[in-house]
Amino acid sequence: MTEPNEVRATEEEMQRVKRCWGLPQVQLGPGALANLYGSENMTVSFIIQQPHCSFKVHSHEPEEIVIVLEGERDEILDGKLYRIKAGDIMTVPSGSEHGSYTYESGCKVIEVFSPPRLDLMARAEMSQGQ
Repeated sequence: MTEPNEVRATEEEMQRVKRCWGLPQVQLGPGALANLYGSENMTVSFIIQQPHCSFKVHSHEPEEIVIVLEGERDEILDGKLYRIKAGDIMTVPSGSEHGSYTYESGCKVIEVFSPPRLDLMARAEMSQGQ
């Protein structure tokens, strides 16, 4: 392997790198915690859902991509259940009615929103101030 020609980022420049589990945390509901990261064009939510946890059916303007890292959950999308498991990716279109249920395993997921979920980011800022 050849050595990189690029110059290493300085310590100050490395401030743009964050650890996902050290990001601001928001309680999404009973048994569900999210660590949030936002940029100008998207929000990323690192979620841990405990066993037997659910998100009520809701909708929002941002499109959402759900990536299951561990476990499984039933994703409700427009009145249908989709069993999604570790390694699965699902798109939730803008404005779609959706929610989820976990069972014995619980799950860890990454949810990516575009445009950003400003409501979630505001909650994260509030939680940091407490």
